[in-house]
Amino acid sequence: MRIAPLIVAASVVIAGCSGGDDDAATTTAAVSGAIDISLEPVELPSDFPSEVPIPADMEIGGAEVLQGATSTLYEVTGWHPGDPVDIGSAYLDVLEGLGYEVTSRTDAAASIYFTAQQDDWFVSAGFFADPVRLEGTAIGLTVGPAATG
Repeated sequence: MRIAPLIVAASVVIAGCSGGDDDAATTTAAVSGAIDISLEPVELPSDFPSEVPIPADMEIGGAEVLQGATSTLYEVTGWHPGDPVDIGSAYLDVLEGLGYEVTSRTDAAASIYFTAQQDDWFVSAGFFADPVRLEGTAIGLTVGPAATG
């Protein structure tokens, strides 16, 4: 179980005008504090394809099965303490070593997004700086059957 601090800050501004005069009253109140969030461990769905790896040392935060009329997709989200580009590039290297071919890729200074496919499966992945924890890498994966044609 991982406990992540979340800093909450709120600011409220109330403005009002009276009788057409340019007099305006403004009140600002600020509230801040820390909230501890406790995340329960999440497992991959039991029917997640065993031949599709997930990034090494990824803490899984969410795993969904999306059942369509003709196929099943898996959505997996999580976190890793490392750099987004390093983690994403290492994961892509693993996939390419397993015979996946990159079909699209976007690189930025602090993120990497790609889709890779092999005979049976595709993996669409995004690795970016975690906007909630303000450290490490947020990871999103979509896994599904490869397109045939």
